[in-house]
Amino acid sequence: MMGSGPTGRGARVLAAGRRAAPAEIHRTAYLRLHGARSEAEVKLRARRDGRVTYHAHVGSTDWPATARALVEIESGLAERGLACDRFGLTLSRAMSVPEAERAGVHKETGPSLRPDEWALLGEAAAIQPHLGDFMIGTPAGAEHARAALGAGVTTIGNLGQYWSFEVPGGQDALQVTEATVEAIGMLAAWRDRGALVHSYLDDGVAMQASHYGSYVGWAALERHVVEDLCGARLAHSYGGLVDEPWHRAVVHLAVDDVHDRDHLGSMVYGNTVDMRARDPRHNEEVLRRYLTIDLACQLHRPTGHAVHPVPLTEAERVPTGAENLAVQLLAHELEADVRRSGAVVDWVAAERTAGEVAAYARTFRDAALRLLLDDGVDVDDPVALLLALRMLGTRGLEDRLRLPPPRAVAALVPWKARHVRTVAAGLDDELPDLRGTRIVLAVLDVHDVVRDALLHALPRAGAEVVLLPSDATPAGVVHAAVAEDADVVVLGTYNGAALAVGRELAAAVALTGYEGPVIIGGKLNQDAGGDSPVDVVEDLRALGLQPAATLAEAAALLRGLRHRTFT
Repeated sequence: MMGSGPTGRGARVLAAGRRAAPAEIHRTAYLRLHGARSEAEVKLRARRDGRVTYHAHVGSTDWPATARALVEIESGLAERGLACDRFGLTLSRAMSVPEAERAGVHKETGPSLRPDEWALLGEAAAIQPHLGDFMIGTPAGAEHARAALGAGVTTIGNLGQYWSFEVPGGQDALQVTEATVEAIGMLAAWRDRGALVHSYLDDGVAMQASHYGSYVGWAALERHVVEDLCGARLAHSYGGLVDEPWHRAVVHLAVDDVHDRDHLGSMVYGNTVDMRARDPRHNEEVLRRYLTIDLACQLHRPTGHAVHPVPLTEAERVPTGAENLAVQLLAHELEADVRRSGAVVDWVAAERTAGEVAAYARTFRDAALRLLLDDGVDVDDPVALLLALRMLGTRGLEDRLRLPPPRAVAALVPWKARHVRTVAAGLDDELPDLRGTRIVLAVLDVHDVVRDALLHALPRAGAEVVLLPSDATPAGVVHAAVAEDADVVVLGTYNGAALAVGRELAAAVALTGYEGPVIIGGKLNQDAGGDSPVDVVEDLRALGLQPAATLAEAAALLRGLRHRTFT
């Protein structure tokens, strides 16, 4: 199946990426402190020495505020003789397009880097910068990879977003794919100096899998593209949507297995799906539960993954530097407890189950490549292969391959599949009789769990649903509602641009004369220039929209619609 190297358009784009790689990589404050040329070099030492490394995720409204948060974290830890190794920068989705086009994309939560700010990323604190959001996998991927490497960022992603994130208004799939391969080529050029391609599995279509065999199978496919075809080194991340402690242990081992037990991971993202707004006691219990497993995994089979303590306010707003510092300190204390404890996992059972998952994953990868070859895809061309996999996704491959997993693997059902079913079932009792109601449904980013639940529940209530893709614009949603003669629009937005989205919706309603209600849900806040986004529920209501902070509120609004219709 594999030839002597990459072929076709992909080979040419990959070569162009290698040529475009910067001539030098800056040594950041963290790398100078550790006497290393790359983050990977420090990770290898930590893996060898059994040292656990730590990750923080930051991203205030702009870079200066973010830099202040980093200094607060670094200095607070240093007072106690501790350190954080790396930080992930939560960037605005506006960064997904080249700088010249950025003004046309909503500013969402997180900074949008100016050209002069790249060089500052590794100098604000001796914490190594990691760039994942809206880098590789976006139209600006190649441009950003070169700038990031030049700034000393040696772990760059997020390949997971290539499969699932869209720019509002749409994007050219071929251009994005070529930018992705070109960026991977740049990192391949610096592989010997420790450059890593990061992929957060939970951000991509891997989390669409019906069981963790396919999830890890997707990881095996990504490794094939990045390492076998493109010659770069891949660092996987997982965890934000992996809620069960047992699942976290099995995924840790199985992903390492499909990397031939030589994985150099980026970070294990903290469990975010079990966090609750304004419930710090519950959130601390969640934090301790998943960190215990993640720390134990690194002590049992070190992979270089940095563990990530999620601030207790994550479910409410962008956490502050002090809130990040507090959970970093808690995690270091917990590490000492885990080191003193006996085994917190039945490692014999975990290794056995992970082995079954990894074996299934390899079979899934090989069967997928054979299927695409039979479809006429040049599987040795990374551009052609990425495009074909993007079109199918995990569920598409599951449907076509029909590979039954072993019983132990089938029992490992990811959070997303379970949660969509649970939320949809709960809506059955909340929704009114919607027979004869036509609904345009759209979620304008990758947060699609509620969308998928509504897609199951609304038709069961009798509604006819018109689903729009995540790259739809707010104005496009209203125009679609007019064209489809829809009775109501249900729209979700999550990333700190709710008021900007609302204003576009209201303007489109005024322009088109659309008379149906527009229900807007999700995280109804707006990045207005302060440290954190501000609540805009009343602003949205003033625009004539119907905000719904929860699904129960959305269902109540739909009940009100039916009442008005029939009275």
